[in-house]
Amino acid sequence: MTTNKAQAIHELFKNLAIGIGEVSKIVGVSQRQLRYWEKKGYIKPIDDENAGVRRYSLATVYLIAFIKDQLDEGYTLAAAYEKSKDVRVKSKISRKFFKHSFSNITVTDYDKAYGEIDLGEIHSKDGESRQLKGIVDENGSYYRIDG
Repeated sequence: MTTNKAQAIHELFKNLAIGIGEVSKIVGVSQRQLRYWEKKGYIKPIDDENAGVRRYSLATVYLIAFIKDQLDEGYTLAAAYEKSKDVRVKSKISRKFFKHSFSNITVTDYDKAYGEIDLGEIHSKDGESRQLKGIVDENGSYYRIDG
């Protein structure tokens, strides 16, 4: 994906806004609950004085859905929100780590979405270099050291 396309998708993701009524229907959280979550500082609507209706970014809708799932699993609202922060940070770390790895993916079966990711060189104590690969195939997902 070229940088311009990636930037366009990022801008779409960042600027897409969904009204509180639609969010309530789609996610299954009442509008009253959403306002309460806002009051507690867990979610934030898009600042738009001209909108006349509360709207949320797509990222916030994902957060709302995550919190709702955690509540359904029995977590308290505060615990669900804290867990969402943990997941967001871990996702950010993963994206940073794998940012350049996506250019090193070899697809071995398009229909089944099998392939391997070249994760780079590793060095043994005796100074030998080997390649670390992430593999997805009929055996599942696993690592392999080549070389």
